[in-house]
Amino acid sequence: MSTNLVVGSGPAAVGVALRLLAQGDQHVTLIDLGGTLEEARRGAAQRMARTGADGWDPGDLDLVSAQPVAQDGGRLPQKRSYGSDYPFRDLGQLAGVGAAGGGNRSVVSSAYGGFSTVWGAQVMPFSRSTFERWPFGWSAVEEHYRAVLREVPLAAEEDDLAELFPLLGPARPLPPLSERTQRVLARYERHRASLRRRGVVVGRARLALRPTECTSCGLCMTGCPYGLVYSAAQTVDRWRARGALTYRGGLLAHRVSQDGERAHVLAREVATGRDVDLSADRVFLACGGIGTTRLVLGSMAAPPSELLLAESVQFAVPFVSRAPVGDPRRAERPGFTLNQFNVLVDLGEEGYDTSQVHCYPYNPAVLEALPAVLRHRLAGPLTSHLLRRLTVGLGYLPSWMSPRVRVSAAPRTAEALPALRVSSGPGEAGRALAGVVQRLVRSAPELDLWPVLPAAAVSGAAKSYHFGAAFPHAASASATTTDRLGRLPEWDRVHLVDGSVLPSVPSTTFTLTVMANAHRIADEVLTRPRAHVRDGARGVELV
Repeated sequence: MSTNLVVGSGPAAVGVALRLLAQGDQHVTLIDLGGTLEEARRGAAQRMARTGADGWDPGDLDLVSAQPVAQDGGRLPQKRSYGSDYPFRDLGQLAGVGAAGGGNRSVVSSAYGGFSTVWGAQVMPFSRSTFERWPFGWSAVEEHYRAVLREVPLAAEEDDLAELFPLLGPARPLPPLSERTQRVLARYERHRASLRRRGVVVGRARLALRPTECTSCGLCMTGCPYGLVYSAAQTVDRWRARGALTYRGGLLAHRVSQDGERAHVLAREVATGRDVDLSADRVFLACGGIGTTRLVLGSMAAPPSELLLAESVQFAVPFVSRAPVGDPRRAERPGFTLNQFNVLVDLGEEGYDTSQVHCYPYNPAVLEALPAVLRHRLAGPLTSHLLRRLTVGLGYLPSWMSPRVRVSAAPRTAEALPALRVSSGPGEAGRALAGVVQRLVRSAPELDLWPVLPAAAVSGAAKSYHFGAAFPHAASASATTTDRLGRLPEWDRVHLVDGSVLPSVPSTTFTLTVMANAHRIADEVLTRPRAHVRDGARGVELV
């Protein structure tokens, strides 16, 4: 039986382990820091899950529904998971990481399940035209998208977005949509021809969600007490329960190496400070785009001092509508508060140069983000007037139209990961964003979605969490590129499998492709055994 060591427990780790465990002759050990929700908050969520919303204890509700908190490193506040910051908490993985110029320091998660414990749950593939610029095409990854979606629940419907981004799984309707979302979708249908001529497509969100069980309790953005929003931790929990893999938490990997046919990971026990040397036939690095990058930089014989990562930069734009709906605070049920519809702006003609805006209905964080004067009780009528017309948009530009993320690494020490500095690199989003905004403004009369341009803001470097391409896949490996199996020249038993190897990052959602590509790498490792043979000195595959 072959042995495999997976470093990480987030989406990429699940993608690679999903394929390895399906083989039947592969032993998988998964290691990570394993940060989890505090016991008091976990207990509150469990009690809430056992009853309907009408029976929730107000103290439990207050504990698990804390709103996002303002942070340095971006215009948008940092989300909370069941009221906790545990997905972002530093258990050693952020020691020595700094950010400059508004950059995001919280770029590596210590959580069991990674950032999928706090994500927005959007799942959409990259377009076929994206893969035409990669060293392998759509046909190489399509089956792996489908395999992942047999594990990850999908709430999605067939609409115009499917022309560029097929569902790849059975259609399941979203939970009941807000009144504003229904109106926007209806207006899109009435004006579909003219909007599409302008390159604007509107469709329902695609979410990793079990929709039929949704009670519309309104807590999606702070943590579903019923666990209906997918997290990688759910899959790992199930594997552990049936003994399908070995799990070791509390470990911070800080070196990888290879000795003949064995790959090694040196990891520090957080509780004791003691180093343990773990080895396997293969090691798969799934620590996230910057987590894996840092680990590799600390392990290479001659690491570069600086890398430029690709990021799909994030921007926020509120919309107001002329026609009001009911005050969302007075609805009988809060409704589900994840992204409900997407506005895709195609700046080209082949679905490649696109921007996607995820549009959200009201949730309490919207009220918290309003100026203090609008939250005063005397401003009640004015605030109601605004909330009846407000939609929040979070948009993304493709990485080739966005600033790069500069990651500067200090020389490594014998005892720790190298210090990193995250900052904005070359490039700017101004021209592309202006083109997107122009299309949105021209489409406003048809959709009754008017962008509030003075309130639009671009997030700081690495704040989108849609970043990668530190060691992108290329036709052959080099000092800073990997082959299609995620291998650098000096190791043929160590595979990078997360966002760090994506050649580019389009504006559409990120996590599904990370999982599918990790699954593809594992599949090709298992089904193309000759691809293991490499000339390490020249970095050439002998296939």
